[in-house]
Amino acid sequence: MKKKVIGIIAAIVVVLGLSLVVYNQIIPNEYVPAADEIALHLQLDTEEDIGLLVYDYRADSHEYSGGISNADGSLIKHDSDNIVVLNKEELNNIADTFELSMQFRIITEYVAPNYENIYPDDITKYMEPISWEASFGESYFITITGDKTNGYKVALK
Repeated sequence: MKKKVIGIIAAIVVVLGLSLVVYNQIIPNEYVPAADEIALHLQLDTEEDIGLLVYDYRADSHEYSGGISNADGSLIKHDSDNIVVLNKEELNNIADTFELSMQFRIITEYVAPNYENIYPDDITKYMEPISWEASFGESYFITITGDKTNGYKVALK
């Protein structure tokens, strides 16, 4: 009787383990962009949490600006992975492949986001711009490192 119960428990554990493996294969936890989207994975690897992450970008001949903040006013965690999705319609239906240039800046303290993306100079840290040939349907991985004392760096992986 005892062996039968142990055998049933072992079988349940195996079935649950296999179910988890199959689930992770069928439904990955990574965002997969649609054919008309670009996914930007913005990985923070900074020494401290930050207030806002602001980015100005150019796609084809159009200029845009955006940013990331926490709606509750808390700081963005220093080791967070943030996904930004750009779609073809937002980018004025440009070609499937195009030059994408981005300049990131970190606002070191939380301040309420504004549509102009203008923040005090003493808490704004700019990074060197990056550019690459982007294609819809693709994901791009960008890592931001550094700290507010020594500055921040951005790298396309």
